Amino acid sequence: MTNLVAAYVPSLILPEGGYVRTFEAEIDDHSECAIRVSGVLSDHRCVLEHEWVLQTPEYEVMQASARHLHGEPGILSPELIVRYPDIRGVRIAAGFTRTIRQALGELPGHQEHLALAIEMARVGQQAYQLPKGYYEQFWPLTVDIPSEPSRLARMAWEQDRSYRPDLCNSCYAFRDASVRLFNERTVVSYNPDIMSPDPGQKRIFWRTKRMHITQHSDGLGFHCQNEMDDTVHEIRLAFDMDASGTVQQAQSQAIRAPYMGICEEVQLKTLGLNGKTFTKEFIRLIADQVGGSSGCTHLFDLSVDCLRFFTWR
Repeated sequence: MTNLVAAYVPSLILPEGGYVRTFEAEIDDHSECAIRVSGVLSDHRCVLEHEWVLQTPEYEVMQASARHLHGEPGILSPELIVRYPDIRGVRIAAGFTRTIRQALGELPGHQEHLALAIEMARVGQQAYQLPKGYYEQFWPLTVDIPSEPSRLARMAWEQDRSYRPDLCNSCYAFRDASVRLFNERTVVSYNPDIMSPDPGQKRIFWRTKRMHITQHSDGLGFHCQNEMDDTVHEIRLAFDMDASGTVQQAQSQAIRAPYMGICEEVQLKTLGLNGKTFTKEFIRLIADQVGGSSGCTHLFDLSVDCLRFFTWR
């Protein structure tokens, strides 16, 4: 009998009950053109914290510091704390990951610091610093929209795309073609006033994430769950993989989203992962199925983070 060779293996030995990684972040108003982002990443081996002062709207890291709250030097090298401030000047844009890798080197714990820096970048771009009532300038575009919630949602949508042009066509909600949906259905958005914080305001945005990886009872596959809850989102993703990397039971749910009435449609795309087989090129498959202008950036991130936990043959 030929022994089955799995297409992937966990990058860490799973503790009893599976592997759990959490991320928690808060954003405070720092100054007229900067926000303070604090984030903590933790698992059963270590806990580390990053703090940034992030210039807006360029999203450039002006100050950076790191602390090791728990973890042996063999897991988190103390030298990483010394090196981490060298990321100053990096922008949340193309080349971000490469710059972090270059600053940290290959010391023990560099992967954990990179994972936290990526989460910091993701959450950091969720906070804006706009004048009060900025979205109201888009009211003339809503006069033909029959639903009052949809009119406010359209103004919030225009505000997002105006402040962050990179959002345009970055996902299903922000694609150009979605503009007609505000006229055709009721769309309920987040309160756009939260993007106009008061000077010095604390916790203008918050986020928690929890990834849980468990092995099947037969030892021939894994169950992956990833959840995100923040000021405007609450998304759940789960899927199973057999030993070959073939996906089963893939599903996701948007309990809260910035544009309810639009965003939840994308969750159906997760079902399209069923029957697909992941390889070391999984990022391309995930991007084609749940990412891009017809998908959801958050579904892409939640899926990819699960798969990055494994080493692929």
